Amino acid sequence: MEEKACFGKPEGKAGEELLDSMDRGHTPVSLWSLSNLEIEAADVTLDIGCGSGLNVKRLFERSPRAKSYGLDYSATSVKKSVMMNQENVDRGNIEIVEASVIDMPFDDESFDIITAFETVYFWPDIVDSFREVGRVLKSDGKFFIVMDANGCYTPELEKITKDEDCVFYTDDELKSLLLAAGFKSITSIIRKRKLNQKIIKKYTCNVHVEELIDDDYPDDTYSELTEDGFPNSPEWYCIIAQK
Repeated sequence: MEEKACFGKPEGKAGEELLDSMDRGHTPVSLWSLSNLEIEAADVTLDIGCGSGLNVKRLFERSPRAKSYGLDYSATSVKKSVMMNQENVDRGNIEIVEASVIDMPFDDESFDIITAFETVYFWPDIVDSFREVGRVLKSDGKFFIVMDANGCYTPELEKITKDEDCVFYTDDELKSLLLAAGFKSITSIIRKRKLNQKIIKKYTCNVHVEELIDDDYPDDTYSELTEDGFPNSPEWYCIIAQK
């Protein structure tokens, strides 16, 4: 029987191949989103659901004066993340941990920046998971969420939600969940890919400010259909949440 990989928890050889595929597919939205995030050279970073470790590598390149961490509950992902960052793991600059987001083995207020690239779809007990993120995030830290789909926009995504037991949240849904978890300041940045524009929504102390501006990020990856012939995501978004 052919081994089938699971997006939420890649395992084995099929999982390794899936991680490589996800790196290729997620790189455009990851690079766009990082263009919206300020990272200082001494920021201690944690990437949750680190997969292959590619974004751990990117974060360390932007904050080389501090240690970077990756966390995943897939043993295959942890192994691949270590291999991706072997030199800096050996030097003690990067550490990869096998654990679940719902119960992370870190002290309170350990991190300046915590990221979640294309992974909150699969998180259990999402509000409690967000509270756990808040626990290990410094009081002035940033929780950065990246999504390449703003809700379920095709029947194909609806099928994935059933097959993989996941949820494709809209930016407004995640905003409400973050508020329920105790975050106070939330900025959502939504890229209108076809128009090269972005909407910036800011929520602070029940005040909501929204603006539409040009997005000059260079991106030539948008087309109406994917290589597989499915409708492409018309919107990417990222969220910066603070306590």
